[in-house]
Amino acid sequence: MIRTFHAAERARLIRFGVSGVGSTALHALIAAVMFALFDATPVIANATAFVCSTAFSYLANTLWSFSSPVTWGNFVRFLAVAMAGLAVTMLLAHGTDALGLARAWSIVAVVLCVPPVTFVLHRLWTYR
Repeated sequence: MIRTFHAAERARLIRFGVSGVGSTALHALIAAVMFALFDATPVIANATAFVCSTAFSYLANTLWSFSSPVTWGNFVRFLAVAMAGLAVTMLLAHGTDALGLARAWSIVAVVLCVPPVTFVLHRLWTYR
């Protein structure tokens, strides 16, 4: 029983990671297309990419990672967790900058902190 539980959690975690990589790749692709084809500003390109990749992330995580139905309730909770992840990302980026660390350290801090926190929040709250 415990082994089955751990295997199911491990599968959720792996699918969550794959969804995150896919979402990040989609964000980068959309931003690049916005820059190349529409001569968009960085703010417009990233805002458009963020909306599209967050929608993809919601659907991928809801339907695949956590095997839940698409509902308004979990959509609103998903957005709350996504915004919390964005806030933590910005705080980490500001913190590493304030400490005078190289920019790469902000990426390391975000990659090490934000996905585990958002996974736990989604597991315990978004898809309860």
